[in-house]
Amino acid sequence: MSEEKRILIIDDDEDYGSALRIVLENGGYRVEQALNIKKGREAIDRRLPDLIILDVMMEKHTDGFELCSNLKNDEACRMIPIMMVTAVTEKTGFKFSPETDGEYLKADDYVSKPVPVAELLSRVNKLIGKNG
Repeated sequence: MSEEKRILIIDDDEDYGSALRIVLENGGYRVEQALNIKKGREAIDRRLPDLIILDVMMEKHTDGFELCSNLKNDEACRMIPIMMVTAVTEKTGFKFSPETDGEYLKADDYVSKPVPVAELLSRVNKLIGKNG
């Protein structure tokens, strides 16, 4: 039997992260949660996850963008799929997508909060290569 795929959620909204965690664990994933960029980076350095779900706006409005860019430019981490899940468009009016902002937004997928459960699982399964 193959090992469960590991997902790291990095989001300063503990309740939202906990809700995602429940959905993903029910979907058969192993989930770790970090409430800020520093703790998220520590978790990544301890053990590379199979997928990172990353909020954009945390302590700074650009925290998620910066971590995503750092990881995608890090030889050890660049292959980890990153899904940006954020309310940045709702809060700022700015729209981001990998297609139009790929130079700066190097995420593999981008979803606005709140994301429906079925859509979240579908996107996660696709990014992580799990057949559903």
